[in-house]
Amino acid sequence: MDKVKIGIIGLGSFCSGYHIPNLLNRSDVEVTAVCDISQKCLDGRNRRLRDSQTFTDYRDMIDPDLIDGVFVSTPNRAHFASCKLALERGIPAIVDKPITVTLEDAEELVGLSKSHNCILMTAFTRHFMSSTEYVRREIASGAITPQMLTAVQRQSPIKRGIEDGGMLHRRTIHITDVLPWITGKRVVKVEGKIQYETGHIEETLVDMRIEFEGGLCASLLCIKACDENQDEVNIYTDKQSYRLERARLYTITRRGGWQRVENLPEYGNSSDHFVEAIKGNWPDPDDPYADLHSDDGLQALRVVFAMHKAAQTGRVVDV
Repeated sequence: MDKVKIGIIGLGSFCSGYHIPNLLNRSDVEVTAVCDISQKCLDGRNRRLRDSQTFTDYRDMIDPDLIDGVFVSTPNRAHFASCKLALERGIPAIVDKPITVTLEDAEELVGLSKSHNCILMTAFTRHFMSSTEYVRREIASGAITPQMLTAVQRQSPIKRGIEDGGMLHRRTIHITDVLPWITGKRVVKVEGKIQYETGHIEETLVDMRIEFEGGLCASLLCIKACDENQDEVNIYTDKQSYRLERARLYTITRRGGWQRVENLPEYGNSSDHFVEAIKGNWPDPDDPYADLHSDDGLQALRVVFAMHKAAQTGRVVDV
């Protein structure tokens, strides 16, 4: 394989600001095709993609003679159809979180990925953030042992179609994914409450207790419609405690304040990881990066739906 031929579906802000720059930084990648339902977006695409073929219908672009892999960066509700077609045609796919809106669709995609032996990944960007990976590797090495975790999300009001899922789908799924990623432990139970907007599934308050295999626990609080944004994960351990604010990492001092950790190593990005997988440069099967069938994306969505069930039944729900 001389150059990996990549297709992109959806030229929104995340793809344009994350995936496309990552791909254009590689000499072994050629973006041969881009697709968007908006001709305006196609016309305004990155100037370095001017030689790429353009499409307004993904079904015309998903062709193994044209692309070796596809990035799906559409609204959540459109993830399933394009990923399914790519897998059926033997084309590896990477999809922005969440993998799909419904659990049934996610299970079908993961099943297709495995039965067709075709790569499927969910682009969980926090796997590659220096803050996340530094703490995950500290835990994996046995240098520290987590005793309790907390996560808090507050966000200003946003207007999104409910067909793309609520706050848990759009934002908190980062947390339901990154907590198992950091600890190396699967979520087994959830319990708590959710307040919804009347007549909708949109969450306005989420207050959950999460239990991992082995008994480790985490608390999760999410509040919509605040005056400020907040996104933090705290890991309290037997030796040192950490706070992750997305890419920023803080450690607690002897006086009880939080001090930023500087000069963290770089660990790559999900775009490059997908390209390397297409090229056959797969990590060791025991490496956490070795998930080639989006089991992580499916599991994170299972936790989201378990939270809804726990809130609606008032019971502890197994994941």
